[in-house]
Amino acid sequence: MKRYPILRNILFLSLPALLAILILLEMFFRFVIRACESPDRFFNEQEKIYSFRKKGETGCYTAGKFAEVKARWSINNCLWNYPVDYFPEKERKLIAVIGDSFIEALQVDVDKNYPYLLHQKLQPACQVYAFGVSGAPLSQYLHLSRYVNRHFNPDVLIFNLVHNDFLESLADLHQASWFLQLSWDPEKETFSETNPLPDYSSSQFHAWKRFLRESALFRYIWFNLGIPQWFAGTRPAKSEENIYPAELIRYKQLIIEATDYLIGKIREENEGKRILFVFDAPRYAIYHNSLDKSSVIWMHGMVRRICEMHNVEYLDLTGYMNQDYRLHRVPFNPEVDYHWNAYGHQLVADAVLGFLCQKDRLSR
Repeated sequence: MKRYPILRNILFLSLPALLAILILLEMFFRFVIRACESPDRFFNEQEKIYSFRKKGETGCYTAGKFAEVKARWSINNCLWNYPVDYFPEKERKLIAVIGDSFIEALQVDVDKNYPYLLHQKLQPACQVYAFGVSGAPLSQYLHLSRYVNRHFNPDVLIFNLVHNDFLESLADLHQASWFLQLSWDPEKETFSETNPLPDYSSSQFHAWKRFLRESALFRYIWFNLGIPQWFAGTRPAKSEENIYPAELIRYKQLIIEATDYLIGKIREENEGKRILFVFDAPRYAIYHNSLDKSSVIWMHGMVRRICEMHNVEYLDLTGYMNQDYRLHRVPFNPEVDYHWNAYGHQLVADAVLGFLCQKDRLSR
C-alpha cells in the first residue's frame, strides 16, 4: 500500500469519513429536522384506483427546509388517510367527500381535515368519509365516485374542486394515465373515457425506490428540498393557483365542454343522491386584494352555470375566504405549501356545514 498513498487515503480516511457524515446526516434528518414521511401509494388493479399500501400505517408528513409544516397521518382499513375506519352501513346517513391532495390532506393532522371536522359535527345522525388522492383531476373524481358507490352507497356526494382539476382531466393536454381522463374525438365530436393504468415508474414496482424512501436523508433531499421541481424543465411562470393562464385561454372551450360532460355524468350516475361541488377560492388574488384581476375567476362562473344546468349544488369558497381574510388576515395555507392549513380546513368545514344544514337540506 506504500506505493499507492492516494488509494490508501481513500480506503482508510475518505470513505470512513464520508460514511460517518452520511450516518450523522441520516440521524439529523430523522430526529432533529424531521424529513418528510409520506405513505406509499398503491394501485389497486381490481378497482383501478390509487390509494395507499398498508392499513394501520402512521407517520409524520413535513414540508419546508426546516420542516415548518408537521402533520400526523394514519391509514385506515380501506387504505385512505382518515382517523376512523370505513364500514358500509345504512343506519346513518353517509356523506362521501371526494377530491385530490386537499382531501388526502397530508399537510394537516389526520383529525384536522375538513371531512373529519364535518364527521364530528354531524354525529350521530351522519357519518362522513373522505376519498382523496394527490394529483387526481375532476375526471378521476367521476371514477372515484363509482368506486364509492359500489362499496358504500352514500346518500350525499361532495366533490372538492381546485383550479388545476379541469385542464388535467384532458388526456391530450396532460399526461396522467394512472387516472381516468377524457380524450376528445374530433370526428364524433364527443369525449371518451380512458382506462386508468398503473404508474410503472412508481415505487410500487421498484424495490430500490422503496429502499431509498427508508432513508431520512434521501426523503429530506427529495421531498423537503423539492428536488423533482429542479428537473421540471422550463415552462411559463405559474401566475395563479397552479395554473398556466395561456393554456387555459387556449383550451377554454374544450375545458368548458369537458367540465359539462363530467358534471353531467356524475349527475346521471347518481340519480336520487344529493351532489355538492365545493370550489376552492383564488387565494393568491385574495391575499393580494386583486380578485377583480384574477386570471382564474372565470372558472368559478363556468362551474356555477354547469352545476345549475345539471341541477347539482354548488358552493364557491371565494366569498367565505375573502371575507375572513379581510377581517382576520390569517392565511389559509402555510408559506411553504399551498394546501390548506388547519385554519383553512376549519373555515371550509364551517362553510360546508352551514350550506348542508340550511333549512330542508340536512339535519344534524
